[in-house]
Amino acid sequence: MGPWISGPWSGVPNLLLTCIFGLLTISVGCLLAEKFGKKYAPFVIVGLMGGLQIMVSFTSSKFVGLSVGGVEYFIVAGSLMYPILALGEDYLNEFYGPKIAKSSVYAQFIVRALSTLFLIWLIFLPAPSFNSENFGTFKNLMGIVPRVAISSMLATYVGGIINVNLFDFVKRRTEGGMLWLRTFVSTATGLFVNAIIFTLLAFAFVVPASKLIEMILISVIVRLITGVLEIVFLYSMSYFRDKGYILQSDDPIIVAPISKL
Repeated sequence: MGPWISGPWSGVPNLLLTCIFGLLTISVGCLLAEKFGKKYAPFVIVGLMGGLQIMVSFTSSKFVGLSVGGVEYFIVAGSLMYPILALGEDYLNEFYGPKIAKSSVYAQFIVRALSTLFLIWLIFLPAPSFNSENFGTFKNLMGIVPRVAISSMLATYVGGIINVNLFDFVKRRTEGGMLWLRTFVSTATGLFVNAIIFTLLAFAFVVPASKLIEMILISVIVRLITGVLEIVFLYSMSYFRDKGYILQSDDPIIVAPISKL
């Protein structure tokens, strides 16, 4: 790879590209949900958010090195997923309301907890006798440190609830105006709390205090960058809505248990 990607300043483009790619992932998912899901789009997006939470399980034990000016910093790869989830929550909050947005936070927590438990079970299932090395390979690839997993789940839940409530609070106080303000304030606050909870619970007394501060600061920088990109996305979606390209279904969604025949 060229020096721009692996050189002393490689952390800058790598970080920016990761943020952009992550936000594109959830953005395209929301657009496709609106296009093909129609009035059921919020259910599709909630499912998408739950699916993305499973990715956090696979990436929470991986460290990423970011070189800036020849100095290497590091962050947990799973932390790069949180701004993507915050974007999905804010999208649901803005266009479908806080109740749907909170249901996404609940769904993420449930999916993450159950998938983590099941993955742990799968990891320790015996490997076939003719390919015993597969056990170690799979365990290393999908290995979940319990402390990291629990810290990540708690941080995601608490940060998500704060994000949803603060977004709705600012929206009501500004009477629906200043989309940029509620997006930035709620995202920055929720993800900052997320970063503190996750970093301290997962790595306190394991890595030096200076590294803990470093991880939190890098996480905050990531969240500020993605917060700006998120504002652009939400304003774009508001424009598409006003032009009639999306969010045009007037047919209300009524979900109730099916009566017994």
